[in-house]
Amino acid sequence: MDSKKNVFLWILYDFANSLLSIVFFLYFAQWIVIDRGISDLYFNLTFTISALLLLLTVPLTGTLLDKHLRRITGLRYTTILTAIFYGICAILAISNKDILALIFFTLGLYFYLLSFTFYTPLINDIIRPEKRGLISGLGITANYLGQLVGLFIVLPLANGTFSFFGSNMRAETLLPSVVLFFIISLPMLFFFKEPKKYSIKLKINLGLKETITETKLLFSSYSFTFFIIAYFLFNDAILTATNNFPIFLEQVWGISDTVKTYLLLGILVTSAVGGTLSGYIADKFGHKRTLTYILLIWLFVFPFVGFIKDFTLFVIAAIFMGLCFGSNWAVSRSVMGYVAPKGRHNLAFAYFGLSERASSLLGPIVWGLLVTNLTSLGDNRYRIAVSAMTLFVLLGLIALSKVKNDKTEFINNKS
Repeated sequence: MDSKKNVFLWILYDFANSLLSIVFFLYFAQWIVIDRGISDLYFNLTFTISALLLLLTVPLTGTLLDKHLRRITGLRYTTILTAIFYGICAILAISNKDILALIFFTLGLYFYLLSFTFYTPLINDIIRPEKRGLISGLGITANYLGQLVGLFIVLPLANGTFSFFGSNMRAETLLPSVVLFFIISLPMLFFFKEPKKYSIKLKINLGLKETITETKLLFSSYSFTFFIIAYFLFNDAILTATNNFPIFLEQVWGISDTVKTYLLLGILVTSAVGGTLSGYIADKFGHKRTLTYILLIWLFVFPFVGFIKDFTLFVIAAIFMGLCFGSNWAVSRSVMGYVAPKGRHNLAFAYFGLSERASSLLGPIVWGLLVTNLTSLGDNRYRIAVSAMTLFVLLGLIALSKVKNDKTEFINNKS
């Protein structure tokens, strides 16, 4: 279904969810670890727990979508639940109830991540295969633009210029982002037109059996299997470093939230550029080849960012890193569009989403253990933690080398 309206709504939703994620990413992380004194390990365990919940539910939802349900229905439910749990978390943060806030953050994070199981595969309905790289890139661009807007909107609350609730400045940024996320998501939830699917009476026990059968068939695809392994590994490094980046900036460089915001703005601008340009490049030169070069760059970026001592050079490296962020997710998403076997797109994207989110199963534990057990090293423990992520990228690159190159071959196999 090639519909400009559907494409616009799909991209707008990417804008909305990124606005929410950037505010919680920057301010909730610092509020819970720095302001409230919760350990890095406990904070990182929230990502591990949400990953385990996804591990238990995503394969079933993928099978049900392929056989019985519509994606937009699942997106509606998960979006509403995301807003509810993140909203409760924000209210608890304003009230300085850190443990309860951490629990509801974990639940909100789970439904936020689960929503991508329904959202991401919609790209197959809105655009032809030869343009998916471009649209994926535009979605990534909208994602980073949403983060830009989110940072600008809450900055007056973060620096104390305004106060709605008379609470901690970082805590006050959370609730407005939840409200904006839900409002901007509404057009997608109400007006997106997905092709209707023939309705079959659903039985959960049959759905579980179907999931096992379909999963075996799905992983019989050599390239799909190795891409999922590769994505799990290299995305583990990127997500873990991203989730802990605000804390890294605070503990290593000791800069203000205002400086952090402007640094992130610079990273987001280059991320938007990287997301768009990489889509064009991947469509022209090949998606796997483009992704391989991106990962080779990451092998040098992590240790450089980890151990550089000059803040000016760090800023330059971090802004360049933004190009890699945007390119990585744009091209990975389009690669999955080609390696997903015909008739199993939803299940394939479910495992793609699971691989992305469950990668938070290992990385956060490694990061948390390093910074918790190397306290005698001071801020160098954070430098070691970010550099350690290089190993995950290297292993992912090795797995990616097993994925077939020719995207045309995938199209022919699925036709």
